Amino acid sequence: MSTSLDDLEFDDAVAKDKRTFCEHMVENLKEDQIIANTFISEDPLKPRTIKIIIFILNVILYFVINGLFFSEEVISELYNVNEEEENFFSFIPRSIERLIYTTLVSIIIGIITDFFFIDEKKIKGIFRREKDNTKFLKKNITEIMKDLKRRYISFIIIVSIILIISFLYLLCFNYVYPYSQIEWIKSSIAIMIIMQILSTLKCVLETSLRFLSYKFNSEKLYKVSKFLD
Repeated sequence: MSTSLDDLEFDDAVAKDKRTFCEHMVENLKEDQIIANTFISEDPLKPRTIKIIIFILNVILYFVINGLFFSEEVISELYNVNEEEENFFSFIPRSIERLIYTTLVSIIIGIITDFFFIDEKKIKGIFRREKDNTKFLKKNITEIMKDLKRRYISFIIIVSIILIISFLYLLCFNYVYPYSQIEWIKSSIAIMIIMQILSTLKCVLETSLRFLSYKFNSEKLYKVSKFLD
């Protein structure tokens, strides 16, 4: 029930946060890096099955969003491509714009996905406020559990619909643009890898700023690190 070290105000954090750089970095990765969060991190309000569903949804949407932003120019270029001039990494210059779009859409999807889950802070708040009123506490927790169940069911239904539509789109995309398949697969995988690298770099930056704020006693740096968290 204690306040998370990551949520402390600057002065409290300086006094109480005794984690090493590596310990904080690992916790950040388990929180923000989707592979680590899915298969390593434990979350009492988000079962691993739900996390795996979110992970699969993200992977599928990388392919879908990448396909959606294939421009006519790129498709025409692939249709008329000279195989002798192509190499394995020729797709990279043609994929930069799609990478930007995919990143923006992925951030939006992540924000929308969070609406389906109850924040742990909300439950902690109820326990703190109603710890002396057992009857009211039980009533609130029962309501939260019912709400959580409804959210899980709604999430699974919506994700199922999205996945069905996505698979239909991907089948149509590959049928209509057969010359784009290799480019689409390579660029989609590259986008996934880059997204994981970016999320890891974000964790490194956030952890670095936090420890620099401790070292130089800078509350501004600390607030920037919390903004990135």
